[in-house]
Amino acid sequence: MAAALKLFSRHGYDGTSVRMIAEESRVAQGLMYAYFPGKEALLQALFRQSMEDVQGSFAAVEAIRHPRERLRAYILGIADVIRQHLEFWRLSYGVRMQPSVLAALGPSTREWTRLIRDTLENWLREAGVDEPEVEARLLFATIDGVCQHFVLEPRRYPLDEVLHRLADRYATRRRP
Repeated sequence: MAAALKLFSRHGYDGTSVRMIAEESRVAQGLMYAYFPGKEALLQALFRQSMEDVQGSFAAVEAIRHPRERLRAYILGIADVIRQHLEFWRLSYGVRMQPSVLAALGPSTREWTRLIRDTLENWLREAGVDEPEVEARLLFATIDGVCQHFVLEPRRYPLDEVLHRLADRYATRRRP
């Protein structure tokens, strides 16, 4: 999977063949098919892995009773997730907006996005935030943007400071 993501990022999804992936991962092409029926299934597995990271970050804070503290813990926990899998997320951001990738993922992308947005919306509603539907979209887009900027410059981007500032805004205010 790591070899596929690296090649999808470097050559594009369309420009990467199963043969190239097998060579990069130093396995026989036939062995690749024992694990994945094709390149599209491999792509699906990669994006399931990213959703496992996201779902894990939600699960890590779900037990926190106070809605604003849950939001705060979630936002601050993003730093750990992105740092633990930095190379994956760097490559993933490079791959995910390719038209052929969006087509191959199809409804999965919309479903994953809806799941994240719905979770954030519910938490914001519980926290008493006005217009939780809009705020969920804003928060989701902000988190996504922060992560993208961090993976571009992990040594220079002030991830912790940015996430603390974002967490403070959602932990203390009611109105956008």
